[in-house]
Amino acid sequence: MKCSAACGRKLVSIAVALGFALLAGCAAAPKHPSPPGPTPTSIPALQSAIQSILTRYHVPGAGIALVNKDKVIWTGGVGMARLATNTPVTADTMFRVGSITKSFVALALLQLREKGEIHLNAKLSDVAPTLPFRNPWESTDPVTVADVLEHTAGFDDMPPSEIYNLYGPADQDPFAVCERFSETLVSRWPPGTRMAYSNPDYGVAGYLIWKASHEQFNPYIRDNILTPLGMSVSGFTLTDKIFAQLAQGYSGNPPRPAPYLNIYLRSAGDFKSSPAEMAKFVQMFLNGGKAGNQQIVSAASIKRMEYPQTTMAARAGLKEGYGLANYATLDGPVVEHGHDGGISGFLSTYNYMPNQGVGYVALINSDTGGDALEQIDRLLENYLLAGQTLPTPPTATVSAGQLRQFTGYYEKENPREQMGAFLDVLLGGLRVSLANGRLYLKGWRGPARRLVPTGNNQFRFSDQAAASMIFLPGSNGHEILAMGGGFFGERRGEFWPIARIVLLGLALVALASSLLFALWWFPRKLLGKMKGAAGIPLRTMPLLAALSLIAAFWILSSTPIWVLGTYDMQSVVVCLLTWAFAAFSVLGVVLAWPAHWQAVHRAAFWHSLIVSLICCALTIYMAYWHLLGMQLWKP
Repeated sequence: MKCSAACGRKLVSIAVALGFALLAGCAAAPKHPSPPGPTPTSIPALQSAIQSILTRYHVPGAGIALVNKDKVIWTGGVGMARLATNTPVTADTMFRVGSITKSFVALALLQLREKGEIHLNAKLSDVAPTLPFRNPWESTDPVTVADVLEHTAGFDDMPPSEIYNLYGPADQDPFAVCERFSETLVSRWPPGTRMAYSNPDYGVAGYLIWKASHEQFNPYIRDNILTPLGMSVSGFTLTDKIFAQLAQGYSGNPPRPAPYLNIYLRSAGDFKSSPAEMAKFVQMFLNGGKAGNQQIVSAASIKRMEYPQTTMAARAGLKEGYGLANYATLDGPVVEHGHDGGISGFLSTYNYMPNQGVGYVALINSDTGGDALEQIDRLLENYLLAGQTLPTPPTATVSAGQLRQFTGYYEKENPREQMGAFLDVLLGGLRVSLANGRLYLKGWRGPARRLVPTGNNQFRFSDQAAASMIFLPGSNGHEILAMGGGFFGERRGEFWPIARIVLLGLALVALASSLLFALWWFPRKLLGKMKGAAGIPLRTMPLLAALSLIAAFWILSSTPIWVLGTYDMQSVVVCLLTWAFAAFSVLGVVLAWPAHWQAVHRAAFWHSLIVSLICCALTIYMAYWHLLGMQLWKP
């Protein structure tokens, strides 16, 4: 699988909880190594290998389809669709496919483009003048329809309150959703410069289908995409027929049933389909937009869908990346195209290899089975490519002197979720270094990976099939590293990225010390051994501040995202706890003045004062990133 839910790429923090947007797909990330053992040589052996993966990762079941341009090689199921009734997965079992929905929406807009009803380069303000979006650079860098479809408009991803629709009608109009959650539709940088995955983009795209066709996206896609493809059961609405064939979604280990939750951004992730019907969709891509005797869209539109054009990297020549709800996966012997998705209880992916003429679908009924889906993904790829002659990846010769100009630390500047942007700044950067005449790239965690030059300032990892990144000159003279998978960073000095990590680490150690210190003095106070000791309030404030922050993090990391996004006790308590942290931090400093003149133990006095000052610094930091008083239930 190419994404983590959101893509949860973060530490135990606020963004761990808020990043759990399983609805969202994301840009391609490196796959895990191939599953252990030899590649299966028959369908029964393949089924057995898939079952082993499901068992290893406690995933109930998987729906699979293998296709080439001319036929369905195999479609079927492995494991259970419903554990309670021992219902097996079959080729016709329905799954929620999450962000794969976006591919259908983009395909519909490409079809409308061919009819002359909409243009990809049209300004969004011209096509949808009443849409409540804001772009500070509109006069020079307007948001276009293509920017929306390629996630280059700069819009934020959805907050917790915009994910699951627990109380409203299931079929809310996309424009009404955009109006209600208009704060996400604000460009955070000049549109058309960098990619940052944003589900609200495809809320806008669903509305654009109505603007272009005068028909809601759901019936338009049914009549103009699904029906010609022969996908007679698949769709957005939970019909009786879909419900009867829908797998139960699960979460956790052991698997627990996940609730079926409606979502606001239906045109971004509410599609339901089966392996048998998704196989027809993948075959359409392999045949250049053709299904049987009917051309759904032209071959040129399929090519446009597969490659980005709006980013700085694409304009500079980087071919692969996120196109129109279709991205390239490069971590393997060949270039794949497709999309993946996740939603409560389900994860999914489809991929096809145009040059090899094969493709596959993998759908699982577990939203915590990301590792299993990655392993199945690679297993299916290896099975389909067995015996084929594989291309040689591109390579270019570049001198060490030329490579040296790219070295340095690149700070990430395209956060997907603005609420978690502080973690992207802290831990999302990449360091490029030169050793023995070769370039290496390394994040804060994990091993360094060699960068192989492919020409024109483009590079790939040594195990990739094509260039995946490019170095660009920035407007202020600083080098920019742009990756097709979504990273966009500007070169910074080496000192500050390390210094702020060290400072934050020391601050957390200081907070932890207040807890350890309390283990010594608090029991003594309860036992009456500190009757004459002064400064108890001073000692208590940093302890209460630390406990407030820990409690807020614990609630965020343990509460389902659909609860955090509503006006509920947990979300209200999180809001109050962040304010309590700030209040206790300030009180600790205020109480230090009178305590200074009392008979307070000097070590206790200085420890409490220093920790309170550090908490005040953290309060300022949290306020800067809008993390104080978070009202997660608000749009």
